[in-house]
Amino acid sequence: MTRNDISIAALLMVLLFLGACSAEDSEPTTENTAISRSDELRKAPNFEVETLQGDTVSLQTTMSENKPMVVYFTASWCPVCAKNWPVLSEVYPDYKDELDFVAIGIDPTDTREVMTRLAREKGFTFPTTWGHPQIMVDFGVESQATTVGINRDGKIAFQKNKTALSEKEYRKLFDRLVGQ
Repeated sequence: MTRNDISIAALLMVLLFLGACSAEDSEPTTENTAISRSDELRKAPNFEVETLQGDTVSLQTTMSENKPMVVYFTASWCPVCAKNWPVLSEVYPDYKDELDFVAIGIDPTDTREVMTRLAREKGFTFPTTWGHPQIMVDFGVESQATTVGINRDGKIAFQKNKTALSEKEYRKLFDRLVGQ
């Protein structure tokens, strides 16, 4: 093997490594996994939370109503979340009758008071909870600013990690869940 061949091989290995490390989005897409193929998707863990508005949200209730659900894992100090809040506030009202949605605080220091103040200051139109880090762990989510879509069968249809999404991107994800 010549020195040039070794250099090319090393460069290819570095490029493959960098490509694998940069993939932070773990969404099953229609190209990889059909969203309607529920048998190939992971079951979402059941949970129950009280929202800042005093309502109870649970996956079990949502499933009994035959509705999909979107769970958004958030934190008061998260800059990516801050980009998503106004978009979610814009999009959620258009879908509130067709799917259930809840933003779950992941930081135990995000108390009810902290999240109530944040929701008021930022004008949240979507149901929100205070710090419930165990739910994030139960879902296998590793960071805030993660959006998880759960289909009518209680399976995780998509997971967008650490990502600021546009209105168009959220609408596309919500439409996919509702249209199943």
